Amino acid sequence: MTDLRATATVDKRQRLHPLSPILRSLKTIGVIIAAISWQGFDQFGVYTVLIGIAVAAFAGLVWSWIAWHFMGYTIIGTELHISDGVISRRHRTIPLQRLQSVEVVQPFVGRILGLAELRCEVVGAAKAEAPLAYLALPQAQALRKRLLALASGGDTEISEDSAHDTSDSHSREEKPATLVSVPVKRLIQSQLLTVNVFFIPFATAATIAMFWWQPDLSLIGIGGLIAATAGVLLAPIRKAMVDYDFTLGYSANRFRIRKGLTERTTQTLPLNRITAVTLRWPLLWRKPRWVSSTVAHAGQTGQSSAQSSGGTLLPVATHDEADRVLALAFDSVTASTVVSPVPRRARWLAPFGWRYLGAELASTVFVTRYGRVTRTMVVVPYERIQSVRVVQGRLQRVLNVATVHVDIAGGAGLARAEHRDAEDALHMAQMLRDNAREAAAAPERRAQLVDLAELDRPDGSHREHDEDRCQTERGDEQRDDAGGRHS
Repeated sequence: MTDLRATATVDKRQRLHPLSPILRSLKTIGVIIAAISWQGFDQFGVYTVLIGIAVAAFAGLVWSWIAWHFMGYTIIGTELHISDGVISRRHRTIPLQRLQSVEVVQPFVGRILGLAELRCEVVGAAKAEAPLAYLALPQAQALRKRLLALASGGDTEISEDSAHDTSDSHSREEKPATLVSVPVKRLIQSQLLTVNVFFIPFATAATIAMFWWQPDLSLIGIGGLIAATAGVLLAPIRKAMVDYDFTLGYSANRFRIRKGLTERTTQTLPLNRITAVTLRWPLLWRKPRWVSSTVAHAGQTGQSSAQSSGGTLLPVATHDEADRVLALAFDSVTASTVVSPVPRRARWLAPFGWRYLGAELASTVFVTRYGRVTRTMVVVPYERIQSVRVVQGRLQRVLNVATVHVDIAGGAGLARAEHRDAEDALHMAQMLRDNAREAAAAPERRAQLVDLAELDRPDGSHREHDEDRCQTERGDEQRDDAGGRHS
């Protein structure tokens, strides 16, 4: 038997960019200044504090240079090896088969110096695994392309020398087709139509009233006014800065996301790594018919998709734009997909939102809806389902209803069909198990891509053909396995 490790391609050990210690020391200076605050300047004096900052910055620069000297990475076969550590040496091995997405992040200073940070999200990690900070931007882009090629089992003959060729790497990279480009005006308007901004007048009025009726608490009133206004405005401002100039592209069976004002982020997400897509219609967005979308994948284990740095798929979009993206990810569902409702007796358990509960078994995905104030739609491909559970509480038992939970990687508690009829819930769970087993046995069905030119075909014949074929194959397998299946 041939030793795969012996025949694997081994690259020479590479180091990060020589300017990396400077960027790391700048972060140290920022932390020190934030820790001192104005009280420290007043207590120790400006001159003393500036000398302390200079000494700490020099020490941080020296330490960062030593850490840079001992840090390096190399690619051996289909594994990324990263070694670092000064006092305690550490060596990490990342199998690229577990790679979910790759981000190229440029902080503000990094954009000036032409540097970027490479972040890899892998299965089971709660955060980015072994970030490489920092590389030259063309080198980071070439390394991202190579890692994705190795992870998908594609062309692995991208030499390391080409990754360090900083002359024309960006221009040689395949330019993705733009699917959605969010206008700045729409992004700002969407953040103004949020609950935080909506309650600003009420918070201001309450603070002014407190100041008027209690003049002795003037300092507290002014401080409360500033803190309340800043706290309310901080979330939408941060969201607008993160999603500024948002562009979603598509190329070679991958989504390409570019966004950011001060920190520019470029994320590449393969379609076959997506475990769920969530669409949300906030209450204040329904009149302009806007929708936001997030994506879940196995690299988000331990956190919700909204908390992940790569969770946003569409910060704000129209229904047509959302349908265009869903057509690439799942060719059998749209934002207006009709779902089967829950029985009327479910109103005793969800008196305000029972009319908006529903679920549907589409040809290739499971669709569920819930929420009254913020309506939510979750789409899960069958092959990404890990387990199916039917849960029935005491009140549900009295009303003869149950909830179907679908467990996926990176989206704990996300997909659920609430308050279904008990018999319907059992049947739905069995169908989900069957469809998941069938989809896992035929992964080539999801590997087929919808060509961008076919998305504009009015007759939709390619979709009907795929759906008929899936239904025929599912019927054949169910007839073959009917004797061995049970609820």
